[in-house]
Amino acid sequence: MDCNEARHLLQATADGEVGAADSVRLERHLEDCDGCVEALSHLQALHRATRRGATYHRAPAELRARILDALPEPAESALADPSSDAPAGWRRWFAWSPPVNAALAAVTAAAVGLSLFQYNTGPSPDDLLASSIVASHVRGLISNRASDVVSTDQHTVKPWFNGRIDYAPDVRDLASAGFPLVGGRVDFVDGQRVAVLVYQRRQHPVDVFVLPGTGAGVGERVRQGYQLESWTAGGMRYVAITDASAGDLRKFVQAWRNAEDGERR
Repeated sequence: MDCNEARHLLQATADGEVGAADSVRLERHLEDCDGCVEALSHLQALHRATRRGATYHRAPAELRARILDALPEPAESALADPSSDAPAGWRRWFAWSPPVNAALAAVTAAAVGLSLFQYNTGPSPDDLLASSIVASHVRGLISNRASDVVSTDQHTVKPWFNGRIDYAPDVRDLASAGFPLVGGRVDFVDGQRVAVLVYQRRQHPVDVFVLPGTGAGVGERVRQGYQLESWTAGGMRYVAITDASAGDLRKFVQAWRNAEDGERR
């Protein structure tokens, strides 16, 4: 995939509408193209800003009056018959009978209500992040790229990220808690390259996405059959995802927090 082809997919990706196959191809292109990474980041920022900051402006009554005044006057035949109360020309479109006006008002109210409902029930930043995490997790599974660096040694996995992302993720050894480290990879989530740490729970992979900053999280939820849980620590966001049970995922998060607390002592 080149940049010309990628540009056709960037907007769909920013809107969360790109298909799985195109998503895999675009992800591989983004790994080596900073220009498209920056373009996608701008599109996603614009998408978020539009949803959060858009305002609604109602047209004033004077505007309707000016439009009516600008429309063509009635035809001479209509003017010649003073008894005729049927407006001619374009004005007839603004002179509906009361029943028609009532019906149109009901349709308008329903349309506005539907628009407001769709806006209020649209995906939140948390929902968008959860969808992106699930898509990335699935891409890793179906593309056989669950790990770019394969190692059970945290001191091998952690330095592997140097130069590949602009921050150093924490990598913890959780084998004693039943979650051995398998490796890690770089993925593309929330408009940026992020570190993904890969652990194992019996036959179930557990991906931990490490995102800089303290923005949106996903809480604790189930999405497309996958368990997700997020937390923040040290100015970073963590999102863990797995197809193991919710109980196993809670144990994993607790093991991570225990290891973090142990390092602080």
